[in-house]
Order: sequence, then structure tokens, then C-alpha cells
Amino acid sequence: MKKRAVQWSIRKLEKRFYQIQFPEYQREPNLWNLTEKQRLIDSISRQFDISALYFYVHSDGAIDCVDGRQRIGAVMSFVGKFSTDDHPNFQFRTINEIYNDVELPFRALNGMSFAEIKSLAKKPNGENRSIARQFVDTVMDYKLTIVVLSDSLMADEFNLQFTRLNLGVIINSGEKLHAMVGDFRNECFGRLGKHGFLENTNIPTRRFAREQVAAQILAQVFSIEADRRFIRTRHFDLQRVFKQNSKFEDAHRELIIRLTNLFDLLESAFENVTLLRNRAITVSTVLLAWRRGIDSYEQAGELASFIEEFLLRLSWQVKKRLLADPEYHYLLGFQRHITQASAERSSVEARDELLADEFSLWLKAGELKGDSSWRKNHPGKDPSEESRN
Repeated sequence: MKKRAVQWSIRKLEKRFYQIQFPEYQREPNLWNLTEKQRLIDSISRQFDISALYFYVHSDGAIDCVDGRQRIGAVMSFVGKFSTDDHPNFQFRTINEIYNDVELPFRALNGMSFAEIKSLAKKPNGENRSIARQFVDTVMDYKLTIVVLSDSLMADEFNLQFTRLNLGVIINSGEKLHAMVGDFRNECFGRLGKHGFLENTNIPTRRFAREQVAAQILAQVFSIEADRRFIRTRHFDLQRVFKQNSKFEDAHRELIIRLTNLFDLLESAFENVTLLRNRAITVSTVLLAWRRGIDSYEQAGELASFIEEFLLRLSWQVKKRLLADPEYHYLLGFQRHITQASAERSSVEARDELLADEFSLWLKAGELKGDSSWRKNHPGKDPSEESRN
């Protein structure tokens, strides 16, 4: 791969912005909050150096951003060229987390958007007109360092470079997995991760949280079918699974089809799938359905009804904390396997064992463990209604 460093002014970046493509391995476009974006513009106004942007230029002139999406998005949003940003045309603000600025010429422009500053700069006279002109020139003439890459023979090399460039950045597990390659990765960040079942849950959409849940589910399914056991699914475990399964065999593809069909059933059966707002619970719900061999809408409906009642009881008792009813103390233990080391094999096993026992009781008696005793101790009351209230 060839590499050379050039400089682009923000004026040039503005002109070329719509030619820049952001490959799939890149992080999502709106991860920075408003303060982080304002801090970048403040740094530019002070002529501070900012990290280089990495572009790969194809032989046909197309430009891929290898690293720098958040910086580009912040700058373009500020100058009014990124309307889909979370904070389009955000206001300028001087920020100093180290010391109090005594004399800072651009402080007078605080609270103004770039469009407002440009309008002020064009006025024939008036207060702060010259400051506004100076600010516009300072920002638009600011030189960005661009590392231009070319002549790579391996497309996947850029996924690796993106990860290496972000070694010192707070980049989460989902983003690291997103930068990987192969069949397993494509399924988790494609069909499975974007399936309606996961899309309708209350799992956060940002930073590939749902896709990571899909990866945990698929990794467990592969392990169950191969070795009849659960595995740990922390980041490095998933990374290893992604690499080991970069090329699917026919047996793997059959499992994908079965899992997709199960997702279809669960999506149609859950009337209130938003109850699934926790990753560990969602993983355990799917694994329970998989291990029970659920393959009909009727069976999926029974599971959905059970999960709803179980989660209502769980939420009801967890909110009571130390005042939880003795009949349901076992639920507090279950909660610990959700909040503490939830991706560990022991936690996955403990959740699965309890849910399997509870589901069997539900199918047999239409109630959960502790319900009968609770009714005896609370005459005239129903635990289902109490948990809903």
C-alpha cells in the first residue's frame, strides 16, 4: 500500500465532501455529542492541530474514508453541509477545560451558528463584523492533514487499519466486531442483526448493540449444535468465533435458516416485544426457544406469554429490592446473572436452567414458581395483576 500526506483546507473538504464514501466498517455517523463537536470547532478556531484523516483513493478517483468520520461530520455539520447530523448547524462555543480564557477574540461569537457568523461578516459595518470575518477565514482556511492511501491489493486490509487507528480511542465491542470480515460477521450485521424481532426490542440501536446480540445468539447456537454446551461470549470470545467461522459450510447455513425462521416466529408471537430491553434476557429468550425446538406459531405464542409474565414478576420484585417478597427471592438471584458478568458461560447456564424450569411449570400449571405461595399469603390478590400495577 502506498501512503502520502497532503493538506486540505476546510474549503476544499467542503467541496469534496459529497465525493467521500464511508465504508461499512466505519463507526456510525452520529456518535459524538454536541459538546464534543463544539470542542473540535473551538480547537480549529484556536489553530490547534487535530488528528489526521485517512482516505483511500481508488484508481477511478473515488474516495473512501478509512478514519475520521466523526471529525468530518462535525466540521461539515457546523458549516452547514451535513443536514442529517444530530446537531445540524450547531452553534459555536468557546470551551476551555484547563484554564480561564481572559482574552479570546472569538468569544463574542458564542451562541452563533456558522451561517449567522457569515451573515455578520458580510455586513458593511456593525459590532463584531471584523471578528466574524476573521473567524470565517480562520475556519475555512484551516489546514487538515490528509493521509492518502492507494494501491492496496487487499480490501479487508482497511478493516484492520481502522481498528489499529482506533486503538487509543474508546471504541466499543460492537464497533470492533463491525470492522471484522467474513460470513459470520456478515450474518450478524446483516440479516440477523437487522431482523424485525431484534429491531422491535428495546435494545439500543446505536453502536451496533443489536448486531452484537445477534452475534452472541449465533455463537451460542453454533456451540450448542456442535458441542451441546454454552460458551462465554465476551468481546474476545466473539472475535475468535468470527475468525473461526469466516467461511460458512452448508451445515452453518442450515442453522442460519433455522435461526431466521425462529426469529420470524418470535417476531409474530410477541405482542409486546419491547419488554425485551436487556441484551442478556433477549439472548436467553432466543436460546430457550431454540433448545425447546419451538417451530410453530402456537408454541412461540406460549413462550411469549411466559416471558412476558416472567419479566413482569422480575421487574416487580427487583424494584422492591430488600423488601422483595420471600416467595420470589429466587428472582433476585436471576437478576444477578443479568447484571453481573452476563456473558460468562456460568451466567448463561444459570439463566437457561431457571427459565427452562419456569417455562415447564408455566406450560403445566399456567403459573410461575412462587405464585401459589404468594396468593396464600395475600388473599384476594393476583401476582400477575400486582406485577402489572
